[in-house]
Amino acid sequence: MKNKKVNNNSNEKKEDDKLKKKNGLVSPNEIASNSNLWQQYSPMVWSEMYNEYINYTRRMTEIYNEYAKSSQRMTKLYKELAANAEKMTKLYKESANSTEKMTKYWFHFLWTKPMSKNKE
Repeated sequence: MKNKKVNNNSNEKKEDDKLKKKNGLVSPNEIASNSNLWQQYSPMVWSEMYNEYINYTRRMTEIYNEYAKSSQRMTKLYKELAANAEKMTKLYKESANSTEKMTKYWFHFLWTKPMSKNKE
């Protein structure tokens, strides 16, 4: 019989908790823990935490500004690199054309004037 009463009480308690949560009510235990938390973090502590947050925010802003500057510098360097790559491509094309002309010249020269065996 006692077990049934205990079960009924625990079931009722669970249903009460569900209703409180559903209706947005706060239990006295939760209120006590919040007041303990407030006492633990007095206005002085909150002020210190706020100051730390301000310092953190200031430093993060500095870091982001430095990042933005370095990103701009990297963009400029990549543009310069692209321009240099274009110049190098033109130079390689010129070099290839010159090499082709010289090869044709020497190939033609050697075929039209074969070295005689006596001259060797």
